[in-house]
Amino acid sequence: MTGSIAFLLSLTFYTTLYGNTFTRPQDATGVALYKQNCVRCHGANGRKGFLGAKDLSKSILADSEIIQKIRNGKGFMPSFKKKLSVGEIEAIVVFVKGLRTN
Repeated sequence: MTGSIAFLLSLTFYTTLYGNTFTRPQDATGVALYKQNCVRCHGANGRKGFLGAKDLSKSILADSEIIQKIRNGKGFMPSFKKKLSVGEIEAIVVFVKGLRTN
């Protein structure tokens, strides 16, 4: 519980300082983490849709919404809050946003 509160406070602090967008460039960490944890269902280009996975190329979710999906999971997508750090989740967010075509 306290981890969740600390995470939300850090996210609130971050978005207060920098806005609701992670603007850092994609890095090898985000690419590697996406390949390790997400590509199976979302595919390399985000469009695979295995087991109902959303098409990430069409996503319009805000950073905070993407973070919540990764942390908590949805449907067949598992929760990654115990597996990935805040920084790792942010790296995936940056990568996922780079898949957008809209």
